[in-house]
Amino acid sequence: MKKRNNNAHHRVKLTLKDRIEGCLLGAAIGAELAWLRQTRPDAVLVADAAELLHLILTPTSPAEERQYLKSRPYALHGICPKLTPLIDLGVRVYLNKGGRVTPEDFGAELRASRGFVSPPSTWWMQIHAIQELLHEGCHPRLSGLGAFPSSLMVNAMPAVGIFHHGDPEYAYLDGVELASVSQPRLGADWAGLAAAAIAAAFDPGNEPEAILRAVFTLAQENNPEIFNELNHCVRSTAGWFTGKNRVEQIDRWLKGFPQYRPDPNGLAPNPLRFVLPLLKPLDREPQFLMAMLIALPRLYGPGERIGAPILAGAILGARHGRAIFPADWLGVAERIAKPWFSIVPVVAKRHQQEKAIIAVHETLLRRKPNGNSLLEDKIHGCLLASSIGNAMGSPVEGWSWEEIDAKYPGGIQTILKPECLESEDDNQQMILLLETYLSRAGRPVMARHLARTWCDQWHRANLFPYIDKNSYDLIRAGWDPRITGHWNVGGTSVMCIEPVGLYHLADPDYVVVDVPAIAYMHVRGVEIAAASVLATAVAEAMRPDATVDRVCNAALNAAPRTRPAMPDQFRTVDGRRFPSCYAYLETCLTVAAKYDDVFAARKELYAKCLLYYWWRSAHFEIVGLPLAMFKIAQGDIRQAAIGGTNIGRDADTNAGRAAMLAGTLRGAGNVPKDWIRMFKPPVINRIKDHARTLAHLISHQKLDRFRKRQLIVS
Repeated sequence: MKKRNNNAHHRVKLTLKDRIEGCLLGAAIGAELAWLRQTRPDAVLVADAAELLHLILTPTSPAEERQYLKSRPYALHGICPKLTPLIDLGVRVYLNKGGRVTPEDFGAELRASRGFVSPPSTWWMQIHAIQELLHEGCHPRLSGLGAFPSSLMVNAMPAVGIFHHGDPEYAYLDGVELASVSQPRLGADWAGLAAAAIAAAFDPGNEPEAILRAVFTLAQENNPEIFNELNHCVRSTAGWFTGKNRVEQIDRWLKGFPQYRPDPNGLAPNPLRFVLPLLKPLDREPQFLMAMLIALPRLYGPGERIGAPILAGAILGARHGRAIFPADWLGVAERIAKPWFSIVPVVAKRHQQEKAIIAVHETLLRRKPNGNSLLEDKIHGCLLASSIGNAMGSPVEGWSWEEIDAKYPGGIQTILKPECLESEDDNQQMILLLETYLSRAGRPVMARHLARTWCDQWHRANLFPYIDKNSYDLIRAGWDPRITGHWNVGGTSVMCIEPVGLYHLADPDYVVVDVPAIAYMHVRGVEIAAASVLATAVAEAMRPDATVDRVCNAALNAAPRTRPAMPDQFRTVDGRRFPSCYAYLETCLTVAAKYDDVFAARKELYAKCLLYYWWRSAHFEIVGLPLAMFKIAQGDIRQAAIGGTNIGRDADTNAGRAAMLAGTLRGAGNVPKDWIRMFKPPVINRIKDHARTLAHLISHQKLDRFRKRQLIVS
């Protein structure tokens, strides 16, 4: 084996750019060295530890690779192909998006990719199957559901770890979401944990033990079986490879130790189980580490450690930069990885966004004369006005405005049934999502977390039997919560989604990615877009300088401009069709701009903005009508709630959504005191306590994570 790279032992102040380039170079090196198994298998065959310790790994030159492919023009090139196209896939989708990536983005990139055609390989067959499904129209959040678990998508994770550097929680979340395009839950978890390990490696304060802790914490929480596997592998080899017994230990490693249990996925097992045991002892010995991952024992079936060299190289490069790797490795990797370096401006753009978001948080945290921060006041206003507005509209849910006027001349001007605040499904669903955020202690939420809250709190949840109850039953039957809403006829996300907007205040880019990741648990289709629009409006209303017009424009800009899959979802009661969600909301706001009286606008809103089937199309109607009332009321909480109630249809949700936006904009101090006094103090106090807790988590744990990422840049 070559002499250690002494440069690696000197602490160098690395910029984020240095670490990103090191990560990508390390991934390319891993792919090139792993390719030796196909191009020069004799060069990586070892009989024992003595041969491994003297093994010299030299990447295949371009001329050698051309000769190898030319010599076998029609043959499958082994089971394991050169995995560079997967690294490229991950980077390219971020470059094309220019920011955070969704499964839809990843699926579109995978569907169009030609990188898995030549040279032919057995392993590309699984990729081809997913590409065919996507070309046939399969939804990218479902296409990996029945696939055979493999670690192929781990090799696309360097870009995910780079984008979420220093934030393993979000790297895991997005890694799972993106890998699920091609993988079932097990393979997606492998990918998510790999992305988390890479993200953790970017933190200059993290030694290998901290990377292990980050991965173990996520694995234990999200997939205990994977945790048990990784924990066994790391504990079984603790203290190995550096002491006097390392020859014996290497021999045992070459014979397959530690084997957790007979592996049903032996051709593509979890690469973390090979990388993590080596990370601490060989953190500064890349030649030794790569030899341990790539060398093939002569006398023992090796098992495919597919993806492990790429993952290991990405982690080492993120930790130490390019200086950790030998010059001859870098010479080969540079020409491969150089186009990927264009991800640096994408990451820099996100850093500038986070810097601006931090400034918004700091403004909101300034204390008011009553001792509360504007952050807490706005969150409290959102939750309180939402709950009160929902209770106000409940008695006339399903009525037309004409029926309301006939029963209540002059319209409903106050709360008729205060007890509805405790029984309304909108409020209960919102509290379930809110309590999920609270239980996460400032960390992001995915569908799995909300599913746990549902299962724990089902006894007190008023959920629709053939909508939410269907999702609940599927979850209890073992389905992945991230997809259980795809078969529901309708859902409830729009009426409870505000906690996502509160958590991601002033951050619409993250709102529109996190909403689908949560909401697909119990809704689908157009309601996903509707929930994203509403949560984006909440995020804008949380800004200290927010205005009614800015909130409405933020909602409008978040609405899809493409034609809905089913045009009838955007057909009015008299048969007119809207070309897109954007066009529908634009019509609602155009009507609203003509009025300053919430009662006077109802007739024209009915004439132009009612969707034909309000239970099925309600998702956008209960965004468009509340936005219209919010605009007409100019953010006045009382008038917004009155307008949402008296327009009827889904009156409880219309009133709750309109009042909620106004409450977020104006704060709890502007919620009518005479209305608050109508409700039981324990109920009102619980809302206030939840608001205070969420404000604390946002201002500490979440904001600290943003600040930490800024430090990595500097």
